Amino acid sequence: MFEKWLQALGKLDYVQGKDRPKVDCILCAVKNEDKQVTSIKVYQDDLIFICLNIYPYNPGHCMVVPNRHVLRFIELTRKEVKRIFRAIQGLQMLFDDLYSPKGYNIGFNEGVAGASIPHIHCHIVPRYGSELGFIDIFAKTRVVPEGLESVKKKLDENIDKYLNKDFFESF
Repeated sequence: MFEKWLQALGKLDYVQGKDRPKVDCILCAVKNEDKQVTSIKVYQDDLIFICLNIYPYNPGHCMVVPNRHVLRFIELTRKEVKRIFRAIQGLQMLFDDLYSPKGYNIGFNEGVAGASIPHIHCHIVPRYGSELGFIDIFAKTRVVPEGLESVKKKLDENIDKYLNKDFFESF
C-alpha cells in the first residue's frame, strides 16, 4: 500500500531522461557547481559534500556524497567512510533540532540498479509521524510542507554548529 504514496514530486521526467542534464555524472556536476545542474549544496569539505535532494520525499531529504567519483561502497577509503558516517550523525542531530522527526530512512545508492546516478551516495530522509494523511490518501498526492529554499536557508544558518572540524575529529 505505502509504495503508492511515497513519491518524489517531479522526478518522473528526470528518471525518464526528459529533464536530465547532459553531464557525465550529475553528482560530480553538483560538486563542481556546473551551471547545467540544479545544486542545493549545503556543505563541502575535502572528502564529501552534502546537498538537498531536488526531488525530496520530505523536508530535509539530503544526500551525503564522496567528492571522488566512486561507484561502489567497497571502493571508499576508510577516511571517506568515517567522514560519511559522521556527517550522517551530524545531520541527524541538526534535523532533530530543526524539525524533530520521528525517525529516519538512511540508505546508500550504488550502481545503476535501483539508483538513477552511477556515483555512490547516501540518502538521509527525515520521517514524520503525520506523513500519510488525508490529502496523501484521498488526493493520491504527497504534500511536502516546506520548499527547498526554506530548508536550505535553515541548513545554511545551522550546519556549521554540527558539521565542523571539532565534530569530525571527535569520532
